[in-house]
Order: sequence, then structure tokens, then C-alpha cells
Amino acid sequence: MTTETVGLLGYGRFGRALSGLLSDAGIAHRVLDPRQDEVPPKLQAASLEELVGGASLLVLAMPVSLMRASLEALKPLLTPRHIVLDVGSVKVRPVQMLASVLGRDIPWAGTHPLFGPASLARGDARRTVVCPNELHPEAVRRARELFERLGCEVTELSPEAHDELMARTHVLTFFLAHGLVKARAGRDLPFAPPSFQPMARLEEYARLEVPHLFAVVQSENPYAREARVRLLDALTQLHQGLDADASGKPPVEQVPPPPALADVRERIDALDQALVDLLARRARLVQEAARVKEAHALPFPDAEREAAMRRVRRDWGAAEGLDGDDLDEVFLAVLRLSRGSGSTR
Repeated sequence: MTTETVGLLGYGRFGRALSGLLSDAGIAHRVLDPRQDEVPPKLQAASLEELVGGASLLVLAMPVSLMRASLEALKPLLTPRHIVLDVGSVKVRPVQMLASVLGRDIPWAGTHPLFGPASLARGDARRTVVCPNELHPEAVRRARELFERLGCEVTELSPEAHDELMARTHVLTFFLAHGLVKARAGRDLPFAPPSFQPMARLEEYARLEVPHLFAVVQSENPYAREARVRLLDALTQLHQGLDADASGKPPVEQVPPPPALADVRERIDALDQALVDLLARRARLVQEAARVKEAHALPFPDAEREAAMRRVRRDWGAAEGLDGDDLDEVFLAVLRLSRGSGSTR
């Protein structure tokens, strides 16, 4: 097992928690965070140069919005002996930044420790996701070793699989919790029944423990909006069903469609089949592009390229009278489908 010395960039809520775990595990580390004046003097590095010079592994414990600038400041100081990890709650965008700035030159890995100060205080199980990285498999191995030394169960997931899973859990949990806060659910009441207690804990969780994470997981996770829409659709259907039950009206009788409608539906099915064929052809082209990028050590996925593509397609849609937001959702799904077919742009 490699003996790591850790340089921790960031000493916010999670940075302090991680520093405590590193100390408990006997792992030497230094900390740099100019925004915090609570870093213990024995851990504080005087400069970025000092932090990098004394570390084999650099951990970016900072908001996603600060990552690119920090990586660009770090890169001139790094050598191939260093490994850079991020610990963000989303993974697609941070991994894109790591690949774009560090590429093949400096080893890196994306990680998400699924714990924080509150869960550590409760003694909850520690789990960490580490994203596979074909460019730097050694960085992935050493990231896994580090978190296992901190008592974590480690799971490997691609950035896309991670963010999609978080959209169905993290995103929806925070969404519901903040909805309960805004609805003042259970507040200012003399008592609440036992059945409400889990909801009360969720509401308290949103108010007190994770207000700083809400915006991050909702805005940075590319699957967040889709998950929220699915939930709202399900709640709307539930609400309408309850209204229908309360009205006592019988369900609407299903009748066969008229011939003209059946003909239109057949043509729609044929067009959808053609769309599926086009999507498959697109996915094969994406795989070809990925192989070319790998041969030339180009970053992937390319966030700037994808953003430009989405803008162009919105313009195409506007020319056809299509809603720009709806079309953007379609192309986000197309991008995910292409990546899920084995590669990316």
C-alpha cells in the first residue's frame, strides 16, 4: 500500500470533516484555505507551493464553481508523481474539468465521499464512490486505498451513472425537503403524529444540515431537472387520481381510436423507428470520435463543445417553432444515450 501525504485544498464543512478522518487514520496532511481562519496552525500550509511540494495526493474540497480556477493554478506546480482528487457531490462536470485541465499529464480521479459532519456524528456507515479513469487507473487505485484507510466502503461508478443515481436519490431528497420547508410542513403545531416524524427529520435536514448543498445538486447535476419533472408528474397524477376518487365519477371508458387517428399513429411509429436508427448511427459516430480523441490525448467529454452544440440545436428548433427548453432536454437525453453506448464526444 502506498504511503500518502495529503494536501487538502479547502477547510469548509467537508474539508474539516475529512481532515479529522485523516488525523484519526494517521495520514499526514496539510491544509490550505485562504477563506478560512480556523485551520489549526500545525496543519496550515503557508502557500500553494508549500502544500503541493509536501503532498503526493491533492484533494479539492471546494465548490464546483471554484474547481477550474484552482486546477489551473495548481497545474504548473504539479508533476506526474502527484494525484489530484475532487470530492464533489456531482461528478460529470468535475470529471470534465479534471480531464480538460490535467488530461494525460497529471494523474487524477473523481470521487464522492457519501458522508459529512452530521452523518459522521451519527456513526452512519461510510461509503465513497470513485469514478473509473482509463487514462489514470493508478490514480483510481490509490484513491480507493485512501478512502478504505478512512473506513469507507468504496464503489466504482462512471460519472454519468453516479449523477443519474444521485438524481434519483440526493436530488429528490433535497427537493422534497426544501418543499416541506417552504410549505411549513409540521411547523408551529402543538404536536405531530408518529407517522410524520420521518418527514420532520427530512425538513430539519434541509433547514439545518444541507442548505449549502441544495443549489449544487440541483444545478450541477445534468439529470436533476429530469428527475424533478418525473416526480412532479407522478405527484400530479396521484393528486388527480385522488380528486377523481373523491368525486365518485366512473373512470373514462376506453374506446377504439377512429381510423384516421390509427393511421396517424402508424406513421408516428414508423418515424420513431427511423429516429431510433438515427440515434444508433449517432452513437456509433460518437464512439469513433472517442477513439480519435484517445489517440490524440484530447479531453472527453468536451463540455464546451456540448454547450455549443446545444445552443445551435436550440436555434434550429426555434426556426421550426419548437420550444427551446424542451428541445434542450431532448438533446441532453441524446448526449446521455450516446455516452451510454460506450463513449462520448
